[in-house]
Amino acid sequence: MFKKALKKNLIAGLLVTIPAALTYMILSFVITRVDRAMKPVMTGILGPENINLMEEWHIPGMGFLFLAIFIIGVGLVGTNIIGKKVVAMGEKLLHKIPVVRVIYTSIKKVVDTLSLTETPSFQKMVLITYPREPLKTLGIVCCDTPEGISGDAKMLNIFVPTSPNPTTGFLFMLPEKDTQPLEMSVEEGLKMIISFGMTHPEAGEETLPIKT
Repeated sequence: MFKKALKKNLIAGLLVTIPAALTYMILSFVITRVDRAMKPVMTGILGPENINLMEEWHIPGMGFLFLAIFIIGVGLVGTNIIGKKVVAMGEKLLHKIPVVRVIYTSIKKVVDTLSLTETPSFQKMVLITYPREPLKTLGIVCCDTPEGISGDAKMLNIFVPTSPNPTTGFLFMLPEKDTQPLEMSVEEGLKMIISFGMTHPEAGEETLPIKT
């Protein structure tokens, strides 16, 4: 009985401490590397004296703060007319470099796809039968199919992304009755597709068909 309780508590403790420890280790690694990479920038802005004072008092995460300010600044510049032209010129330059072009375009497509989850372009996740019974796959409702194509029955334009690259996929036009709405956000659906199904809604937020 004692061994059973000890084993149970040990497993429960590992389930709590391992994720917490790994999270700490990853964050510590990332913060340390970012602080180190941003040190020249911080030294130029704050001066060597202030940097030495910060190191003496040990203030971690300042590199992250400066990086966040830098990213916000880039966003402000990139949203005006001149900034858009500079960004376009930079992208043209990157597209001319063979290896860099492949890496940059792949990452940009994934980021652009994820950013679309915050817009009305992607409405909701559904489950459809594809490529045959009994196989099912996740699809994203983009909009209603135009009446000139759908006829009398209401049809939906369904985008089915490929895994793990959701920037490619297939467009299906299906009758609404043949789709199964899910209690899953588009962002959660895309995360699941990108991770080969290993990332899914948290426990307690089980993905279920919406009752009608």
